[in-house]
Amino acid sequence: MEKTAVSRPRAADLIPGYRLVQIVGQGGMGEVHRAVQLSLDRTVAVKLLSAELAKDPTFVSRFEKEGAALATLSHPNIVAIVDKGCASSTYYLVMEFIDGPSMRELMRRPNRDVGTSLQMVRDLCKAIEYAHGRGVVHRDLKPENILFDTQAGNIAKVGDFGLAGFLGESAEGARYNLTETHVSMGTYAYMAPEQRVDAKSADHRADIYSLGVILYELLVGEVPIGNFDPPSTRKPGLDKRLDAIVARCLKMAVTDRYQKVSDLLADLEPLVPVSLTQPPRPASTLDRTRAAARTLLRQLTRLATFLVIGAALLVLGAAALRSRARPPRPSAGVELTTEASERWPLTSSGRIDPVQERRRLTLGEGPDTVSVQAMGRKPTLKDGAVTFSAPEGNALVGRALFDADLDGQGLSLSAHAETTPPVPGALGAAAALLLGPPPEPKSALMLVGDPGRYVALIVSASGAPPVVEWALGSDRRGSMTSPTSASTKATKLDLAIDVKTGELSAWIGEGQDRRPVGDSLGLGPGWRRLFGRMPRAAVGCLDGACRFSAVRLVVERELPPTPPPLAEAPPPLAAKEP
Repeated sequence: MEKTAVSRPRAADLIPGYRLVQIVGQGGMGEVHRAVQLSLDRTVAVKLLSAELAKDPTFVSRFEKEGAALATLSHPNIVAIVDKGCASSTYYLVMEFIDGPSMRELMRRPNRDVGTSLQMVRDLCKAIEYAHGRGVVHRDLKPENILFDTQAGNIAKVGDFGLAGFLGESAEGARYNLTETHVSMGTYAYMAPEQRVDAKSADHRADIYSLGVILYELLVGEVPIGNFDPPSTRKPGLDKRLDAIVARCLKMAVTDRYQKVSDLLADLEPLVPVSLTQPPRPASTLDRTRAAARTLLRQLTRLATFLVIGAALLVLGAAALRSRARPPRPSAGVELTTEASERWPLTSSGRIDPVQERRRLTLGEGPDTVSVQAMGRKPTLKDGAVTFSAPEGNALVGRALFDADLDGQGLSLSAHAETTPPVPGALGAAAALLLGPPPEPKSALMLVGDPGRYVALIVSASGAPPVVEWALGSDRRGSMTSPTSASTKATKLDLAIDVKTGELSAWIGEGQDRRPVGDSLGLGPGWRRLFGRMPRAAVGCLDGACRFSAVRLVVERELPPTPPPLAEAPPPLAAKEP
């Protein structure tokens, strides 16, 4: 800021006890100077109300309201007030001096990672949660009003409480409540809908709307306008849980938003990487030199690799690399349940045990014939196992559904799954060097209803944590995982829906190693309506070779209670002899 500061005709000793050094900012209500507090010989920021506005009692009261709001607050992420007063026909506030960039300046820097952005918003939420707890509503949250103190480890600091309001009927609220009815205050792009119409009626939930706008802008690079796209659509690779957080913050109706910042923090906190710290410091010349050297070394290594491969493979390699440049792919569950043009009706031996309260389908040896509908990639059925070989060409998805006339109020589906990645050749290794590793092969155990409605338990070939993904209508979509790692060999998978409660649970492993995947999903007793029909059991394979064995489906029905036995009639009375 010193490089762009403009000199002003202000006497250095304008404010008793302080020496004005240099102007560092100018706004609609006045100027901000870097100054020295003479009693402690420390650097502070002095905010001066302009001479013209100092004659207007309304602006004087608003200026004093900012000081009252700051005096109420004492938090590491909020700019601290030092002093306030009136001198030489002007009013002033003395605050701690923040020597660092604003959030707006950080937004302009390239290569900002998502983890840093989420931590910025997390710290901002903590500051606003504290302010709301003290009865203060900011009403002008935007990137320009958030500074980062570089000398204190890049701590985020919320400032500029000039438009702040007080909740309730506190003494501060009665004294400084200058907002007129049907008057809009703030910055339009960050204002909640109700604040644009009537700032006086806007409460703390208007700040929650502004937090949603800032979060969206940090993730996407622009503010949301109208019917905006979810962040994960604009920036593939983002955690889809951020879509729900942003959407709830930006609800038009205040009752549909988060009602407290603590609720927003509860959803956001698990997505913030623990290893991240505050926004990174600007790279030094040495850092930039090292980064350039590493980049050059990587490029030379790749060039040497391609020279070894030879001129003949370069033509084929270019074609293969172009074919790998695909648009962003949907989630694994969506790909595995998308209808395919290639279909094969197959059959397998098996056993269907009809029992009054429970029916079992077991794939493999048995006297019964089980119909299997395959699509995408054609599997082989042998000894009760469903095997998808490595994909060829663009046929990456394979799915097999098991037809059985089974209906009930609960079910359980299990199978052993083994996932094998394809073995890359020399050309595939070269493409991976430039474009990164190919998609990770996945196996899935699924319950499939009407088109677009499914629940899938998905495991990866690398042994990454398993994922439960579901889509049961436009308002019931999501995924969850757990720290449990799947075995890279055959792994038992289980999906079950409780016959009484309708809760869906997913498990991986068996015996003492059996672990749940995420929490139970409450579908309710009418869970079949969410699928549109009684779901069919299925297995799926994506991007690799998969083998499913010991496939077993159990459907349970809740039988009516058995009526009590009828009481026996008493024997007739014998006739008396006359």
